[in-house]
Amino acid sequence: MTITQCIGRPRDKSRDVAIEKATVELLREVGYESITMDLVALRARVSKATIYRRWKNKAALVADAVHHYAFCAMPVIDTGTLRGDLVEAVSEKVKIMKSADGQLIAGLMCTARNDADLSALLLEPMSQRVSAAGSAIFDRAVLRGEIPSNAKREMVYQIVSAIISFKVFMSREAISRKYIESLVDDVLIPVLTNTSK
Repeated sequence: MTITQCIGRPRDKSRDVAIEKATVELLREVGYESITMDLVALRARVSKATIYRRWKNKAALVADAVHHYAFCAMPVIDTGTLRGDLVEAVSEKVKIMKSADGQLIAGLMCTARNDADLSALLLEPMSQRVSAAGSAIFDRAVLRGEIPSNAKREMVYQIVSAIISFKVFMSREAISRKYIESLVDDVLIPVLTNTSK
């Protein structure tokens, strides 16, 4: 018996790609609740067994698909100042939230509130990505002496997410560069430089 016969055939990565892309397409077309493994299999042109060999359930498949193909990663931002970095970071967040991927993520986040499996697989990794992108900005600001090492970073994440989500999805107001600069100058920097507990 050969080694290949013992360990089985290597997994075909092209099938992973096809399945995850099909999942994202269906998320945009019919939404999370209406997706079934049968639909994904049909769209990806694979068997349902092929999908279940890779993902144990729909939540796991959707979480992987979103992280690989629908999540807009923040670009590297380094303007040389905390203010400049924050203005650019918030501007990028606005752009992401207004995109098709942003709409998809917002819908999934609402669904995840009532789906423990999806919440565990989707929200924590997403939060880690956001924190990692922001950490570099804040770490440089600490090194430059612009903010204290114990600055309220988490509060800034929450403020930005809440305000931008409200404006994009609820009030649907335009978010100008001037508004972003005001948010940074009047809210975010004061929160970060406040040394009181």
